[in-house]
Amino acid sequence: MSRSPRSAVPVFGALLTLTTATLTGCATGSAASTPTTDAAATVALPSGVPGGTILRVADQNQLLHTLLAASDQDKNLPYEISWSAFQGGPAVLEAFRAKAVDVGFVADAPVLVAQAAGQKIRIVGAVQGSTSATHLWTSPTSTAKTVADLKGRKVAVTEGTTLQVAVLQALKNAGLSSSDVTLAKLSPTDTPPALGANQVEVGALTEPLVSKYGAAYGTKGAHELADDQNLTSGLQFLIAPDTVAADSAKAAALADLSARFTKAELWLTTHKDVWVQKYYVETQKLPKAVGDAVVANNGTATIPTYAAASAALQKVADLLAEYRALPTKVDAAAAFDQRFDAVQQAAAKSAG
Repeated sequence: MSRSPRSAVPVFGALLTLTTATLTGCATGSAASTPTTDAAATVALPSGVPGGTILRVADQNQLLHTLLAASDQDKNLPYEISWSAFQGGPAVLEAFRAKAVDVGFVADAPVLVAQAAGQKIRIVGAVQGSTSATHLWTSPTSTAKTVADLKGRKVAVTEGTTLQVAVLQALKNAGLSSSDVTLAKLSPTDTPPALGANQVEVGALTEPLVSKYGAAYGTKGAHELADDQNLTSGLQFLIAPDTVAADSAKAAALADLSARFTKAELWLTTHKDVWVQKYYVETQKLPKAVGDAVVANNGTATIPTYAAASAALQKVADLLAEYRALPTKVDAAAAFDQRFDAVQQAAAKSAG
């Protein structure tokens, strides 16, 4: 989906990251790469949705609701959707624990957070976005040109998010450890003003904050580091508690939703102007230029196989473990409900 992982906040009038779960503790080593399945994931999906089925969907800033409607994928649903609004991955995970919702939309980090905490969730939908949608920008007075220049300097980090993943991957690429820099824990909303005030030297930003911050501080010396490409997995997921995926009626509804989600994502790739107007302008009440910047930054979405997605997610898990950002080892493949891989691939094929 052409998106900025979002949560609407009144800082620079921006939409921010979906993934704001907090990672605590430490871990070493990497997880096994062999996929782990449970009984529910080996039972064939039902062929039809029983009458009266209700699917409780955790939405963020009306993203999924608007996407399904804009792409006409909300027509003739064989079940009822009950929409709930949440801000960020942690809130969705908490709603799962409270058994308040059946399915939600998050980026990569919350999946790993849930696994590390022993929370059993299943990935029932996946989309691949740009791996270069997160950018490293400096403060106005910084002389840093590349990540290697950050040794001994203060770097903003938002724990448990794709922003943290980007910072740690950048350090790894440059041969730096977390002890080579001072990591300042800041929320996504606090990072731009901290950068502007020269309280930290570098921070990770996504659109529309990149354009907003660059416009405000680019003429004052702030700049993007030269080597900040391909720092994240670019993956985002539909996830559900394992108990929901194991329920026959809910699983049938999830399969239908996953197929519609897939088709909607692919519709978006050829209707970006319509999406900007429907979502960013009409729903989020943002200027068209902001929506255009977000969509351009996030590239054109594709539907990955679960083999490819699990391999990419495992790399994120291993990175977080290496930098002692997860409390335990994580086997990313264990989160994928392989039944839905076939659902998405079939939907993508039918979408042309």
